[in-house]
Formats: sequence, C-alpha cells, structure tokens
Amino acid sequence: MYEVVKLNYSQINYKRILNNLRESLIKYFTETVQHENTKEAEFWYERIEKIIKSKNEDFTCFEVRKEDDIIGFLIFKHINENFALIRHIFILNTVKREDVAFILLKEAIEKLKNDNESIKFDNAAFTFPEDYLAGPLKRLGYDIVKRHNMTLILDRFNKTYELSPEYSFAHFNEDDFLEIAELCVDAFKNHPDTTFWEEATSVPLYLENLKHSLATYMLKECSFVVRDKKEQIVGICLIENGDKEGEFIIQNIAVKKTLRGIGIGAALLSKCLKNIGDKGYRKAILTVTEGIPAQKLYERFGFKKYNSFNVIANYNSKT
Repeated sequence: MYEVVKLNYSQINYKRILNNLRESLIKYFTETVQHENTKEAEFWYERIEKIIKSKNEDFTCFEVRKEDDIIGFLIFKHINENFALIRHIFILNTVKREDVAFILLKEAIEKLKNDNESIKFDNAAFTFPEDYLAGPLKRLGYDIVKRHNMTLILDRFNKTYELSPEYSFAHFNEDDFLEIAELCVDAFKNHPDTTFWEEATSVPLYLENLKHSLATYMLKECSFVVRDKKEQIVGICLIENGDKEGEFIIQNIAVKKTLRGIGIGAALLSKCLKNIGDKGYRKAILTVTEGIPAQKLYERFGFKKYNSFNVIANYNSKT
C-alpha cells in the first residue's frame, strides 16, 4: 500500500528531499542527457535548494511511501491558479515504478486542490526523460511533445547568409543584459519551450540565468547580437562551452517577433558558426522542440538529430 504525504517545512523533511534531489539530478544528467560531468546537475540542485531553504510558499513537496520506506518525491511550483510546474519528480527503482509515479502525481494534485480551492490545475508542465513517467502522465491527460538534440560538424558547414544593410552585428556585452532579457521574454511568449524553461517567462528570472551563464560557461567572445539603425537589439545568439574539447552549445537564438522571416535568424546563426569555427571549435550542439519553425532553420544549416531523449508535457483539464 502506497501513501502520499505532503511535507510541511522542517529541517529533517527537506534534508531528506535535498539528498534525494542531488542523487536523482546527477542520474538524470549523466545517464539520460549524457553529460559527462555534473555541473548542470549541480546548477539545478543549487537553484532548487535555494528555493526550498527560503521556505517559498509557491513550492510544495510530496513523498510517496511504502510502509516506512520513502520511494519517491515530487516538487511542485505554483505559477498561478491555473498553472503549475512539476519542478522535479523521482521514483526509486521499484518493481511497480510506473504505478508509483501515477499514484504520486494523481494524489498530490488532489491534495493541492483540496487544500486550496482556487488551484484549478488547468495546465501543468514538466520536462522528463521518456521512460517510466510517459505512461502515468498520459493516463493523467498530458499531451507529450518530443524534444531533440541536434549536432553539426563545422567542417561540413559552408553556408553564408548576409544581413540586410539596415542591420548590423555586434559582440555580446554585459551592458545589454536588460535589453536581451526583454527581447527574449517577448520572443518566447506562447512558445512551447516556456512550459519547462520558466526563465523565459520573466525578465528578472532571465537576467539571473544570463548572469549565471556569463559567470560559468558562456563564450562571450562567440556570442552576437543584431542591432537596427537606432542601435536597438533585434536578435541574439548566445553560445556556451560544451562538455568536450572542440564542442560548443547554441544556448539561445531569438529574433524580435515583428522582424521574423526576413533572414535575421539565418544571418545571425551563420555569423556565429563561422566565428566560432575560426576559433578552432569543430562541433555545434543544440536542443530544439519538435515542430517549431527553428527546427527547419537548423535542418537547413545541416544540423542532424542524434538523440530524442526529452519530452514536454502539457496538461489540459478538458482532456
């Protein structure tokens, strides 16, 4: 018999959650996402740890137990009365792992609704490997969309896209943080990626993420912006260091909504790829959501899918 328990804040409860959290994040990034080091896992652990220790009331934790054994946990973040983010979920390798995940998700949602009648859970989101969670999420009414890792070997890249004369390239600069954050948040409104990338929904959150990226793994000298004649930023492409020598990651590319379709994105990507190739990097990596327009751009440049490990799950109460 499984029991789902909502945890009140206590040092004992949250120390246990944090221990399990670090273990599951390392497992996720090293085995599923295939990162060879744990820096990404530690980054997300530190962010969630900070939130939990702040006793932020927007976050709620649950455990699922069998007798006295804790076999899984779940962290919810309440965005508003109609939307919740499944921040993290982990079930130990039990025989009935899918059934346990289903029970934990279902009962946790019911408990939250009972505790607060204003919570409707019309929408929720979660990024997860398509393994033991796919079945339970589908049973609960989630629609699943795949994400893909794509790669490009720069030795095979020979495309050049020119920028229209009314626009110009400039190197990324810290002084542009706020303008870049505002551009990206506006560009990613109603974009499917924002269901799991919450930084793209808030200028302060995006600024925090941008500063962390610059301090850790951003390749500043390889990242570019596009400016119009008024010197306003209308496009950005941010590049990060990869896990292996000679690899780099296209962390984010965005173009002002009203200027899409006139070649700014293609010219920006072309500029970044040529620049970083000239610096000796040989392999580009990015992640894209299935079916969005950017996927066709990447394929046109020669990017190839090499791993489709992730999904986004959106829940609609009408399902």
